[in-house]
Amino acid sequence: MGKTKRLSKRIIALIVCASILGAILFTALGFWIAFEEADKIQCYSPDYDKIDLTEILDKPELSDEDYQTLYRQTGLTKTGVDRALEKGEQGKTKIKTIQNNLFEKHDVHNALFAPFVCTDYLADGKQVAAIYLETGDVLVSSSTHISGFRIGHAGLVTDGARGEILQAMAYGAPTFTGRVSDFTKRVNFMVLSPKTDADTKKQVAEYALETFKGTPYEGTIGVFSKKDRLDKTQCAHLVWQSYRKFGLDLDHNGGALVTPKDFANSPEVDIVQVFGFDLDNLWK
Repeated sequence: MGKTKRLSKRIIALIVCASILGAILFTALGFWIAFEEADKIQCYSPDYDKIDLTEILDKPELSDEDYQTLYRQTGLTKTGVDRALEKGEQGKTKIKTIQNNLFEKHDVHNALFAPFVCTDYLADGKQVAAIYLETGDVLVSSSTHISGFRIGHAGLVTDGARGEILQAMAYGAPTFTGRVSDFTKRVNFMVLSPKTDADTKKQVAEYALETFKGTPYEGTIGVFSKKDRLDKTQCAHLVWQSYRKFGLDLDHNGGALVTPKDFANSPEVDIVQVFGFDLDNLWK
């Protein structure tokens, strides 16, 4: 009888262990399938013809139709086009370079850097051109995913002329000032301009540097800790907190976790440039 009981307990223990192991393997399989699907991301390029923009760009004044044509050809909105045209011939050349980049077919390199975590870059170390940045601009990309969830990446432009961008990248890496190339080598990106004046945007950038540069990374702020904390941060959190300090809430849905996608869908920003995203669907 005693041996039978001990045997039964062992069988039960084995069944429990096997069930737990099976659940873990099943979950891991689900994560991997979702990860593989997310890894199939492509860099968008138009399926219509590229046109010569010279005649449009040489006009003394552009119509709404001209701006729409330029958007379809370059991914630049009126805001982006006007930034370039203020630079004269140099800006026109920049617009044409951005057009070429948009229409080029880009292969994608999937860079796995943790289990089920990957960032998608343009293959062969390629980079594309970004429009002229202004201090206080926000850059976002959907290029990073955990399993099938595209958490993306965001950064705050702290010096538009130098292309310097404040970013919180990963655990173990404090918040740092990187370059615009940290985004233009990714599978996609958007340049966003929060709807406020240039002076406020400059103050936001200065506050962000003073408050967050060197701050430790914490990816779950707002989920397992207070959303408004300042001692730790993540890429979207530092942008949100910095603009919130000056009365502008860029969080699209007001959820516990602020994400780069929230900025891409925020009514408080103007889109300046789109690259790698479908020009109609953007990042919805």
